[in-house]
Amino acid sequence: MFPKSSQALRQTNSSDAASAPVRGNEPTQTLHGMSRIGAKTTIRGDVNGDEDLLIEGRIVGDVSFPHHAVTVGSDGQVEGRLIAQEITVKGRVEGQLIAAERITLKATAEVQGELYAPGLILEDGAAFHGNIDMNAEHAVLREAFGAEHRDSSVKPAPESRAEAEEREEIQETGGANAGRAAE
Repeated sequence: MFPKSSQALRQTNSSDAASAPVRGNEPTQTLHGMSRIGAKTTIRGDVNGDEDLLIEGRIVGDVSFPHHAVTVGSDGQVEGRLIAQEITVKGRVEGQLIAAERITLKATAEVQGELYAPGLILEDGAAFHGNIDMNAEHAVLREAFGAEHRDSSVKPAPESRAEAEEREEIQETGGANAGRAAE
């Protein structure tokens, strides 16, 4: 019913004090494994990293976190190329968004540019102007994520009966008849 004092919070949270330090009357969570660019920060230049990123400020330059998630907060702004495993936009982005898995544009998002990702979630109310390419094998995705980039949702085309018979023949003969099977 009444707010706890910071002393009471410290005692209650003493076991998890590292994960929820107390400031005043409200506990705050620390962001282990996540970088944060604060609302009053502007970066002019490229930003690279190897952990999740929350952008609440402004970046004028490229952002590259290819193995992690990047979130552009409600007040966040990015002008440049954004590369990440997953991208979530709540604020403003102008440029290319390239995601190995998925791009999510929340209702408050304002995006102008090109989207490259095998998955896309566009919430009602999001403003988007530009082009979308959801081909999981697109050259832009291969360039951004290297040869190891493979989306698990993309399945190879089923093997035809002739291809299956040829493969079985090659396996049975150890490849000796492979030339004849191709003729």
